This record gives sequence, structure tokens and C-alpha cells, in this order.
Amino acid sequence: MIIGFLGTGAISEAIIRGLCDKANYSDRILISQRSPERSTKLALDYDQIEVVNENALLVEKSDWVIVAVLPDQVEAALGKLTFRSDQKVISLAAGISLARLSEWVFPCTKVSRAIPMPPIEFGMGPVALCPQDPSIEALFGQIGTAVSVSDEEQFNLFGAASALMADYFDQVATVSSWMESHAMEPDTAVRYTTSLYHALASLTLGQTPDALKSMSDECLTPGGLNEQFLRTRMASGSCDSLKTGLDDILARLESSTGSTS
Repeated sequence: MIIGFLGTGAISEAIIRGLCDKANYSDRILISQRSPERSTKLALDYDQIEVVNENALLVEKSDWVIVAVLPDQVEAALGKLTFRSDQKVISLAAGISLARLSEWVFPCTKVSRAIPMPPIEFGMGPVALCPQDPSIEALFGQIGTAVSVSDEEQFNLFGAASALMADYFDQVATVSSWMESHAMEPDTAVRYTTSLYHALASLTLGQTPDALKSMSDECLTPGGLNEQFLRTRMASGSCDSLKTGLDDILARLESSTGSTS
């Protein structure tokens, strides 16, 4: 199977490196020349990668086409190309609905959306998919946790949750900087903080919904430090602001895809 990437940005590179390094994917991968330095480097690093100068030729040669251009570039990029009914098209563009994609890639009818996260380069993290498709789930399941739904409104929830990355990294950096402000050596602060967040995140993997909801309560020793900190954060409105932020992102996604909840 030949996979073609229209657009060779950071997330395309993460997928490609995950497939080659973690999944031992050995079939051909075609990439556009859109980011010359990145595409050239990928072609040098992996024998099965070929840089294709023309998008039309890339689509012609590919069995699966992964659309990895910016949302406002998708229509212009796809509108100039000719697709086949036996192909699959997987779009990574936020806010572009399956209905619109299907119009632009007709007669191809096997159209999907995906939200891969950067850690898939290392074989970690979720890959949200819509609709459910066993073959696509099998591919992405080799480099992350494939989570699929057939309801596009449900898929928008994945999109909203994926917007937490910058906030998460900022929180880790803030804790580390706070330690530094109290005269801790920067490298020591970073080692402790990153290890702490990594370990806590690992504890949540594989938990049932009920167990996940109870994990915070289990840390709350009456009069303890965790209880004090959580109460301070809740009093400042941190939990409400998290939900408000997610609601705002969801409304933006629903507006762009024409969904209603």
C-alpha cells in the first residue's frame, strides 16, 4: 500500500517517523515538496520515502492520501486534483467536515478525518478518527491509541480536547519556573517536574471511567497538602475555566463544520 502525504509539516513528519521507526512500516511513502528541508531530510532518513514535486502525481500514485495542509488551504489544494473511487482520503485539517471533503475528492467515497498528536512519533498518544474504519484504525493503532467514532459531533469533542496541549505544557513550565524562583537550580527543577507529570499521566492509562473519577478523591487526605492545593485551585475557578475553554473550542469547531449539539 502506498501512502501519500499532501503537506509535509510537523505532524506529517511525526506520523512518518512513527510508522517507520515504531511500526516498521516498509511500503512506499510519497511526500510533497511543500516543506523542502523537512521532505528532503525524511527522504534521506528512510529508503521507502519519495519526494514528489507535483500533487497531482502524488495523488495518482497513492492508495491512501493523507491531507495535511492548513484548513484554509484544503479546498484549493483538493479542488485541483483528481481522485479515484478505490482510494482512501484521510484529512488532518481541523474544522473541515466529511461532507465538504467528500465533495472535493469525489468519486472517492472513503473519506475520514483524523487528529494525530505529536507523540505518535514515539508510538504514544491518541489518534482520533472518524468514521470508524478498521483498516485506518489498524494503521494508526501501530503508532498510538486509535480512538474512533462515527458521529462527527462526537469527533469534535476530540478536537476540543486536543487543544489542551499548550495549556498542559505551560502548566509544566510554570511549576518548574516556580521552583526556580525559589532558588532551585533550573535543571533540577525541570527533571523533577517533567518526571512528576509523566508519572501522574501514566497512572491514568487503562483506568475505567469510574476509577478515573475517583483518582483525585483518593489523593485527598483530610487536612493534607493535596486537599489544600485542590481547594485553592477550585476557589480560583480553575475547573470552571477548563470547561469554559473546552466549550469555546467546541463551539468554534461546530461552527466551522456546521454541526449542532
